[in-house]
Amino acid sequence: MDYHEMVDLLKVHFPGAILGYKIFREELTVEVNRQSLLNVFRFLRDEEPFKMDVLTDIAGLDYGTEHHPRFGMVYQLTSTEHVFRIRVKISFEEDEEVESVTNIWKSANWVEREAWEMFGFKLVNHPDLRKLLLPEDFEGYPLRKDFPTKGYDYDKPMRV
Repeated sequence: MDYHEMVDLLKVHFPGAILGYKIFREELTVEVNRQSLLNVFRFLRDEEPFKMDVLTDIAGLDYGTEHHPRFGMVYQLTSTEHVFRIRVKISFEEDEEVESVTNIWKSANWVEREAWEMFGFKLVNHPDLRKLLLPEDFEGYPLRKDFPTKGYDYDKPMRV
């Protein structure tokens, strides 16, 4: 089954949930409606021809304050059985919630925490949202495009 047929299969099972797709360098990226994310992911994990058994990474996106929706997340999925990858992309605004996928893939735990910490995404139903990379008292989201490139109060000495 080729990528076009895979996308057609997703469109049949999830009418209105598949917002678009792109094939680039022999890899498929599917844009999914945020509200349908968990159902689509369960299908991708469990059903043929997908069997996406590994979530290898999640990337946070900030398109900038002038873009709507401003934020996105890209999930990199791998099928070890069929030896191929698919990217799934969602878009959302700052005040919109994104369901955690840790109940589908345990490997989502730390990469979702990183997206929450660095971008301020509103992840819901995550089992353990606490900081990984920044001090507990750090305020702000350093990977957002509107975060100052030298940080807040960069003229003050750093605490050690």
